[in-house]
Amino acid sequence: MRRVVQVSLGLLAWSILQTSPASGQLKGNADNICRNGYFPRESTDYRLAKIKGAAGDRIYFRGDGNERCPDDQACRLKTYVVRNDEVIVSRTSGKFACSWFQPRKGTETVGWIEIERLAWQEDIRGPAERDWLGEWRAYDNVIRVSKSKEAGQLAIKGEAIWGSGSRTHSGELDYEAKPSGDKMKFGDGTDELDCQVTMQLVGKLLVVGDNLHCGGTNVSFSGVYQKRPTR
Repeated sequence: MRRVVQVSLGLLAWSILQTSPASGQLKGNADNICRNGYFPRESTDYRLAKIKGAAGDRIYFRGDGNERCPDDQACRLKTYVVRNDEVIVSRTSGKFACSWFQPRKGTETVGWIEIERLAWQEDIRGPAERDWLGEWRAYDNVIRVSKSKEAGQLAIKGEAIWGSGSRTHSGELDYEAKPSGDKMKFGDGTDELDCQVTMQLVGKLLVVGDNLHCGGTNVSFSGVYQKRPTR
């Protein structure tokens, strides 16, 4: 199924959070870069981990503000996680893991966490079809997954926007795809300019990455999505 894309006129500079596409560490980025705008596109196999530690321990994130990060103590951020918090990990570098923490309320924190503080959570069961279904949101982006008329297929529809007013750029998804375990991949084709999207269910979150060709300038569906509760 082909996507439908609506694009407004005007060209703007790439936004900070929606820059290069990725497979593994982003091309051109230093190995120590770990940021939310890059996170959804820098891996093909995200992992879920639970924080280890004693009651009351604060495990602080480390940033990537200089070339000595994340090893340098000066890279420690003010944000932290505590025992039993869950994080999504995109990749590891030395003693650290690039991690995304999504609180129940509020915005995410992304940064380096020491690997020794992580207890890997392996889902032996694997996701069921119902785990995919529903309305998923990441800021203003929304993706709706429902059953398709074709057995084993899911229908994916989504809307994403960037900008405002006369400079609003938008994109839409309209596809059918079949999950393979905890992953799903779909798009218009294999050309680098064709819209291509990957999805992975990680715990209760949906990690979505695209190649920045699924809408107008700066539009991207990439993000870590939360499922909207059923009313």
